[in-house]
Amino acid sequence: MFKGAFLFAVNLLEKKITIGSVITSRYEIVKFLGRGSYGSSYLVYDKKKQSEAVLKFLRMHRRLKKSGRLAFEHEQQLLKEIQHPYFPQFFEKGEYNGKPFFTMEYVNGKTFEELIFEEGKAYSEAESFQIGYELLQMIDWLHSNGIIHRDIRIPNVMLDQKRLRLIDFGLARRYDTNKLPAVPLDYIKRAISPVSDFYALGHFLLFLLYSTYDVKGNEREKSWEEELSLSFQAIKVIRKLLAIEDPYQSCSEIAQDVLPIIHS
Repeated sequence: MFKGAFLFAVNLLEKKITIGSVITSRYEIVKFLGRGSYGSSYLVYDKKKQSEAVLKFLRMHRRLKKSGRLAFEHEQQLLKEIQHPYFPQFFEKGEYNGKPFFTMEYVNGKTFEELIFEEGKAYSEAESFQIGYELLQMIDWLHSNGIIHRDIRIPNVMLDQKRLRLIDFGLARRYDTNKLPAVPLDYIKRAISPVSDFYALGHFLLFLLYSTYDVKGNEREKSWEEELSLSFQAIKVIRKLLAIEDPYQSCSEIAQDVLPIIHS
C-alpha cells in the first residue's frame, strides 16, 4: 500500500517537460511518449542531426537509489552492444538539470497495444502465431547473445512498416548460458532465465488471440482454454509457454511446435 501511495505521489511531482522545450541546446521536445518503470520517454527533434529520436530520462524515484541509476546505465550498455535491426539503436547519453538521459532511435510504428485497443485489429490463430514466430526470432537472437528481455508485452512490441521491433530494455539482463537453475513458477515473470521470456511470449499470444473474442454479457468467467476456440496444438504451445505443462527449454523447441500452426 505504501509503495502504491509513493508512486502516486511521484507521478504527481514528476511533471512532463513542456512541448517545445530544448534539452542541452540540442533536443527539442515534440511529444511525450510515456512512462515505464525506469524511464520517461519523449519524441524529440535532434537539431544537430536534423532527425527524430527518443530521449529517455531516468525517473525521479529511480534516481534516488544507486540500484536505479545502475539499472539505467545497464540498459544503455546493452543497447550499445546489441546493434541489431530488431532493436532500437543507441545514440548517446547526457544529463539535463541533474537528470540522466540517453537518446536512441525512434521506431515510427504502432505497438500491439495500440493496434488492438485503439485500432481494433483482430488476429486469427494462424496470424497470431505467425507474429509470435517472428517475435521468437528476436528472443532467440537475444538468448544466443546471453540476454533476457524480461518485459515482452504488447506495449513493447511494435509493428514498423510490416516489420516487428522489440523495445524497452529497462528490465533486460545478461545471463550465463551455462547456468540455468530451476525457476519457481511464482518467480517466472522476472527470472533471469529464458523461461521468463517464454512465459511472456505466451501472454503476448493470448492478447493477440483474444482480439477476436466476442465478450457476452452476464457470462460466467471462464479460463482462456474455454473462452477461445483454439486448435489442440495452439493450446499445447501456450500451456507449455505458461509453464502449465513442462515448460520449453529453448527457442528451437518452441519454433518446432509453432510452425505447424502457421502452416495448417
